[in-house]
Amino acid sequence: MASWARRGAAVELLTALACDPASKAPAGGWDARGGFSTEGESALARREEDRQACTVLGASPVWLPYGSVDYERHGAETEVRDAVLRALAGADSVLVPGFPLSHPDHAWLAELLAGALGRWRVGRYAEQPYTRRAGSDPADAGFARAPARLDDRIAKWRAIRCYASQLPLLAMRGSLRRGPHRYAATSEWIAWGPDYPSTSA
Repeated sequence: MASWARRGAAVELLTALACDPASKAPAGGWDARGGFSTEGESALARREEDRQACTVLGASPVWLPYGSVDYERHGAETEVRDAVLRALAGADSVLVPGFPLSHPDHAWLAELLAGALGRWRVGRYAEQPYTRRAGSDPADAGFARAPARLDDRIAKWRAIRCYASQLPLLAMRGSLRRGPHRYAATSEWIAWGPDYPSTSA
């Protein structure tokens, strides 16, 4: 994202399952472990982290109020899909989670959007930290390295550090072996294509 923004692109980070900041529902398992008491409290805090990270990267955050796997979805699948498509209006290219799709929310969203993005240039990205932790090689799945300069990686490292509520849960804080710098140095992988096949195929 930093490299595209540096070259003049308008980059938006869309979080489709950003949860409802007004919700009083008890925090789900992940958010409860992060110290949050309600869905709304977590949603507000994580949006602020997104805002800070996007400022570092030169991107703009966009949030939709649909619930993640730990919460009520707050909308039918068709509603979520249509809201995502409306949010993408005006974009030239779209990146969606693509590999290894081990996170249930990422897999659900990728499946939901499969076949619906024909008007855009679509890329699938290899998700971190899941790809690195699984020891998977994205090249084996048809992904290619995305170019990035040293200053782009420094921006990525600074952006990762903005997610203070998430780093302990991902075992990425205070560790030379697993800290943010390790993932900032990891190559980005993207597979470009007209649209992507259903993950259930």
